[in-house]
Amino acid sequence: MLRPLAFFCLTSFRLSAFKLLDVGAPRTGTQSMTVALRTLGLNPLHSGHHKPLRLPVCRYLFGNGSLDDAFSVLDGYDAAMDEPFMLIYEEAMANFPDAKFLLTISDPEHWYKNYVDLVQADGAGWWFNFVETFEQKCYDMASWNCSFTAPSEETKKECLKNYAAHNARVQEVIPAERLLVYNWSDGWAPLAHFLQVPVPDKEFPYVDTNSERIYAVADAYEAIGEAV
Repeated sequence: MLRPLAFFCLTSFRLSAFKLLDVGAPRTGTQSMTVALRTLGLNPLHSGHHKPLRLPVCRYLFGNGSLDDAFSVLDGYDAAMDEPFMLIYEEAMANFPDAKFLLTISDPEHWYKNYVDLVQADGAGWWFNFVETFEQKCYDMASWNCSFTAPSEETKKECLKNYAAHNARVQEVIPAERLLVYNWSDGWAPLAHFLQVPVPDKEFPYVDTNSERIYAVADAYEAIGEAV
């Protein structure tokens, strides 16, 4: 069900400063994109690295918070990505008329497995009992009815259906001239041209600190098994 949109007259500073919203789902390369955007001169907010800043956006989407409070967390940043920022693209289109949008995508099965591996290696989900209900929807794609802690065929089907629906709706709603569907094999050129900045003369970054942590946990368990 589509939520009603509330639009505010934001300050001219916010309107002019915000340039790019990555509307791709978490675990579709948003960490690499953060580094890439910094190289291109932007100051992106990755909500996975600043989890407290998710709260006003969560409250707007799933509680009784205001859009103005949600957008206030973007002060000082000119780009944003990851959960739940990728869900407010319609609001961003209306309030940031010069902003552009970036859709990072991944093969659905690969995306799902990647997320399951991350959440289960991290032991995530235990803290759900300690946060308000609306805030729970802003982690591990609970808003898409995903369940990575205890996956089943039923929840996987629902999760992947909502993943596909989000990607399709983004491309339906956002005008083509404001949206770049990014192919990771293309490197710098399409991204730099889209943002109208020079193409860097350096290797494109591929960063995934979460996967590094997953492998570290797996290695630790393997070492324990060998020692027993």
